[in-house]
Amino acid sequence: MGIPIQVQHTQAEKNRAAMLANLAKEQGPTRLYVGSLHCNITETMLRAIFEPFGYIDTLQLMIDPETNRSRGYGFVQYREAESARRAKEQLNGFELAGKPIKVGEVTEKMDHSISNMGSVLDDEETDRGGIEMNANARVQLMAKLASGNQMRPNKKTAPPAEADPGIEQKVRDMLGGNNSSSTDGVSPCFVLRNMFDPNTETDPYWSEEIRSDVIGECSQLGGVVHIHIDKDDPNGCVYLKAVNGSIANACVNSLQGRWFSGKMIKASYMQISDYSKKFEGSEYLRDKLER
Repeated sequence: MGIPIQVQHTQAEKNRAAMLANLAKEQGPTRLYVGSLHCNITETMLRAIFEPFGYIDTLQLMIDPETNRSRGYGFVQYREAESARRAKEQLNGFELAGKPIKVGEVTEKMDHSISNMGSVLDDEETDRGGIEMNANARVQLMAKLASGNQMRPNKKTAPPAEADPGIEQKVRDMLGGNNSSSTDGVSPCFVLRNMFDPNTETDPYWSEEIRSDVIGECSQLGGVVHIHIDKDDPNGCVYLKAVNGSIANACVNSLQGRWFSGKMIKASYMQISDYSKKFEGSEYLRDKLER
C-alpha cells in the first residue's frame, strides 16, 4: 500500500517502437524547402531543375501578391524520400543568381513555423543580383541532373524519370539564354508593364515622352537597341531589347518596383525567340538608341 504502480512496455513493444523509429529514419523526409531564389524564377524553371531527381507530388513557389513574382523561396514534395535526399545532396549550395541556393529538409518541427520561413530563406542580395547563370553554371547544373552516379535508382524505390536529354536547352530557353546577344545566360529582352494607361493619356506626344524617358534611363545602364510602346495595351507595356543580357539584367533590377507617373513598374524578362517573332528584324539590331 502506498507504493505507486509502475507500468512498463514489454520487450516486444520496445522492439516494435525501435523498428518504427529506424524505419522512419531510413525513409527520411520527402519535403524540401528551397531558398535564395531570384524573384524571376518561376515554378516551371524550378520543376525543370528538381524533377529529374524523382517524381514530384507537389511543388509550390511562394509568390508576392503585390508584384506577382517569387518571394525567393518555395517547397518541393517528392513521392520518395530517396529522391528528396538526392536532390538535397546535389542541389544544396548550387550557385544560381550569383549565390548558392539553399535546399534543406522540412521536418515536422519546421512545419509548425512554416509561415515564418520567408525571412530565413529570402535573400535580398540575391534578389538584387539577377539571374546570372553563365555557361559554366549551366554545364554544372546539367551535369548534376544527368550524372549516372548521382541519379542511379535506389533498389527500394521506383527509379526516377531519366533526365531529359534536352533539359539543358529547355532551361536555357526559359532563362532566355538561347541567343547570340546573351553571353551571360540572361535574355537581353524585357518588358516594362504598368507604364501608362491608354484610357487616360491625353497628351498627343505621351508615347514619345515615355520613349525618351525609358531610353534615357536604360542608357545610364548600358543602352537598348530596340523599343516598342504598345499604345493600346491596357497593361501599359513597353518592350525593350538591351545591348546584351547583362545590361538587361541591370535594367530589370533597376526599374522593377520603381514608380512612374503614379504607377509602380513591373519588369520581367522575355525570351528572345518570342521577342523576335513579335518584332521581326529585332535580332539584327546592334546600334544603341539615343533619346
